[in-house]
Amino acid sequence: MNKKLLSVLIGLLFIVAVGYANTALANAQDANPIDEAFAKDFQEAHSTVETNYVAEKYMQAWKAELANIAVVTKGKYQYDEDKDRIDAYVAAYEKVAAAAVYVEWLRWSDTDAPPAGRHFGTGAASGGLLAKAQIYKQATLNLVTSYQRNSAAGSYVYLYSGNGAELAKRRAE
Repeated sequence: MNKKLLSVLIGLLFIVAVGYANTALANAQDANPIDEAFAKDFQEAHSTVETNYVAEKYMQAWKAELANIAVVTKGKYQYDEDKDRIDAYVAAYEKVAAAAVYVEWLRWSDTDAPPAGRHFGTGAASGGLLAKAQIYKQATLNLVTSYQRNSAAGSYVYLYSGNGAELAKRRAE
């Protein structure tokens, strides 16, 4: 077997192994109380107003969970410099989340028009909120993974214990 073929095979083996590990990690993180609580609301939201409402509540849940895991994670460190790194991590994701909203709005706008006078489609608000929620979710899951890998305390217990946006209850109001 020549060296080039061997290199290709090793590279493919590495890609498969990394893909498998990432899939296993993603599947382990898929089960969380926030996504479980909001799944029904996202399926049942029909109007723009309902979708915006559910998306906003979902984003708020992930933002609160990020704040909680940051506090929990900082609690395991004794030095302020280590705690400051967690604060910097959260602040960086806050900036990314804010930017993600505007990038998503571009998807729902007439980009042939100048930005100052641009109109956005009805999906822009919920799309922006969901983009922001996804950033908060990823930041949260990253800290959860870090906490669980580097903690003698064991598994992270989610703060969230709600019932999603409770869209049915909102409709009844």
